[in-house]
Amino acid sequence: MRLVLTYHATRLERLDRRGCDLLRLAADLDLLADAGVPVLPLDDLLAPGCREGVAITLDDGTRIDGEPHLHPGLGLLPSMLQVLAQARRRLPRLRASSFVIGSPAARADMAGALRADYGEDLMHARWWPRAQASGLMDIENHSWDHNHPLAGTSALAGQPRGTFLHVASDAEAEAEIAVTSDHIERAVGRRPRYFAYPFGHVAAFLRDDWLPRRGPALGLSAAFSTEPRPLRDDDERWALPRFVAGRDWRDDAGLMGLLRGPAG
Repeated sequence: MRLVLTYHATRLERLDRRGCDLLRLAADLDLLADAGVPVLPLDDLLAPGCREGVAITLDDGTRIDGEPHLHPGLGLLPSMLQVLAQARRRLPRLRASSFVIGSPAARADMAGALRADYGEDLMHARWWPRAQASGLMDIENHSWDHNHPLAGTSALAGQPRGTFLHVASDAEAEAEIAVTSDHIERAVGRRPRYFAYPFGHVAAFLRDDWLPRRGPALGLSAAFSTEPRPLRDDDERWALPRFVAGRDWRDDAGLMGLLRGPAG
């Protein structure tokens, strides 16, 4: 069984394992270590011949991925990077992938809109190079602006906000994905190898045309949806599945159920 697990550092409903992805990730990594399940980088999990393992992915690239964060209601929180460093003692191959939003303007708009809920400077990118250099995390591509409703402008001009399903031209794909890979490479010295669809929305044009045609030239080798199922050998590599914490499991029993697979 091969699973890709997805966490959002901003899922902070309450400070316990069921309501906080920081604590959920720490608990899950302990559980996987206890169970003897290999926790692998995406490269290794997707390599030919791999039959078992879990990869860890993080979405949106808030500062909580890479730095401790002072939350207005919950106080000082650890970073996802600190959680990974603690778990690496038991999981020597652990290396997560953080899918980040590229646009400085979009990140600034989002941080401003979320200041009251999350505190100051939620979306800065100063932590990217340190995280990439840590050996615990790779910075990957989550589009230029996520076509996010909180961003002041979007590269997908004229399209409804809050969806990524309507990307249908080379120009739109270049503006959202190619530009982001270039930006991340300049920031951290490494080109992204993976793309995660914003909102988990798989645009048919990207999956079937643009990514197969342009992705390898950009350094990309696969893309991820949020379809909740294990990996299969015959999966379309430009729309690989991922489970999402808080939606697909919330506790130890839920994660063990995913590892066991469907009953029968």
